Amino acid sequence: MKGSSLLVCSIIASLCTASLAQAQAPDYFSGFYGGFEGGPISYNTQITFDGVDDPAGRGHVMYGAFLGYNHAPQTLLAGAELSVHLAPPPDPYTFDPAVVGFSELDLRRGASVGLDLRAGYVLLKRLLLYGNVGYSVNRQSVRIDGVPLEEFAGGAAPQTFGAFQFGAGLEGMFHPHVGIRTSVRTLAGHDLSATDFGTIPTDASLARFDVEPSQVQFLVGLIVHV
Repeated sequence: MKGSSLLVCSIIASLCTASLAQAQAPDYFSGFYGGFEGGPISYNTQITFDGVDDPAGRGHVMYGAFLGYNHAPQTLLAGAELSVHLAPPPDPYTFDPAVVGFSELDLRRGASVGLDLRAGYVLLKRLLLYGNVGYSVNRQSVRIDGVPLEEFAGGAAPQTFGAFQFGAGLEGMFHPHVGIRTSVRTLAGHDLSATDFGTIPTDASLARFDVEPSQVQFLVGLIVHV
């Protein structure tokens, strides 16, 4: 009888331990977190002057930091994340000077700041599948054949680049507070434009300038949960 009681107690204890472990699985991802990430990006931004464009893709490397908060009462997760990223400017965009009056356009970009809403599912005890949607902005300095755009735009050159961003990724925890993540993100928008710039220094009369931002980012990061 005593042996049976011990066996029953042992089974109950095992079940409780398993249930508790299952219930606590999302705790690997709940709460505040932060980290660093980096990886290759592809610029697919389309630059247009009066319908003449250069849509060629350009590649570089991006790196940055992020800070966020997750709420995961069960296996479903919801959260928000603020991020700051730096990346070299893309190679100059080229045009036929016989058509638009100049050869190159440079976009010299500053740091980008983004805010994402996240949703995810805890696949395993230490593995999270997530998706995100958000918006990011940065400052741009536009130069045409080395001349700042604002010099011939009356000081009214557009300087803010904004884009919606969508992504998905996997996050794995190899320690209760430390893990790694990998993600892919796309950015798309049409938020940098101006009209009536007048005559630029190369004597080409242009009436409209548009930048349609588009990027694909592949990032790997180290993440620390508080």
